[in-house]
Amino acid sequence: MALSVRSWVANEGGKHLVLVLWLGANTLLFMRTFLLYYCGQQYHYLHQMLGLGLCISRASASVLNLNCSLVLLPMCRSLLTYLRGTHTVTSRKARRLLDKSKTFHVACGVAICVFSVVHVSAHLANVVNFSVRYSEEFPSLNVARYRGEDPRLIILTTGESAGVPL
Repeated sequence: MALSVRSWVANEGGKHLVLVLWLGANTLLFMRTFLLYYCGQQYHYLHQMLGLGLCISRASASVLNLNCSLVLLPMCRSLLTYLRGTHTVTSRKARRLLDKSKTFHVACGVAICVFSVVHVSAHLANVVNFSVRYSEEFPSLNVARYRGEDPRLIILTTGESAGVPL
């Protein structure tokens, strides 16, 4: 039994350690961004208007940015070949970890899919909240032109190029 655990750690432990570190980085980034938009004074009125949709959309966007920047690195053969040829990667464990880079690539891809759904859903909730919680006091924060505007109309007539603070 002890031999099989030791063998598993030698063969699979590095891969799982990288995945746990990556998962921790994603969680930390999500929570940090969520709390910034939840507690930040500069977002107080926007948060009052949109609620948790603002926090979730921005936090998921930051996680998407991280994973989109990492997804191609494990599949870059030139980078992996260079790292395998350097003197810093001389141990078998490090080379074995480089050979299992596809797992990290797949994990990044799954995270991109999941957080894309979360991000879009939060933006849809934001559009509804812009319509329902229209604020006469802060017209510059509003995407809706009046209280109760049809959210479908807001989605079709506005966009990122129009300066939408979604």
